[in-house]
Amino acid sequence: MNKRYLFLCLFFCMAMTTAHGQISTNPPKHNFSIGPLAGYDYELKGPVYGGGLMYEFRPFKNVGFTAGFNYEQMRKNVPESSFGEETWRHEVYAFHVGARYYMGDFYLGAALGLGHERGTFKQTDGMTRSGGSTNSLYKSIGAGYQISLRNRDAIEIETGTFGTSTSMKVGGTVRYKFRR
Repeated sequence: MNKRYLFLCLFFCMAMTTAHGQISTNPPKHNFSIGPLAGYDYELKGPVYGGGLMYEFRPFKNVGFTAGFNYEQMRKNVPESSFGEETWRHEVYAFHVGARYYMGDFYLGAALGLGHERGTFKQTDGMTRSGGSTNSLYKSIGAGYQISLRNRDAIEIETGTFGTSTSMKVGGTVRYKFRR
């Protein structure tokens, strides 16, 4: 009888110490963010505001790849034009792709893409005229910080420089980031 208990105790101990491992990889993280932006256009000398959408694929802990769309607008009074007093509106629509490098909650990012610029002039009597449009290289570089929320989402605060060759800006954005 002692042999039977000894055998059962030995079998039980062996069963408890056997490790069962499983190879697992973290699934890629897909993130979507949206938010306003504001800044100053130091080429055209005026305040800028707008908004942006961004998708991020983050396959590694420290590296993410982004694709996004920004809309930026600047309005400026032109008091002495040949048409009288006018308000000039300069708009930029930009599609861009880029990368981010993360250091904890801080990150550095850069992107390149296509920017479509359009200008319009509005006179005091309500008449509008075209200021032309053009396509050009859109570029951005910046640094940011992520504040994690309880639901795994985040608030991103980013500052940097962005724009086209005729309309470079310095500014920032605050985005809500949906992490999935």
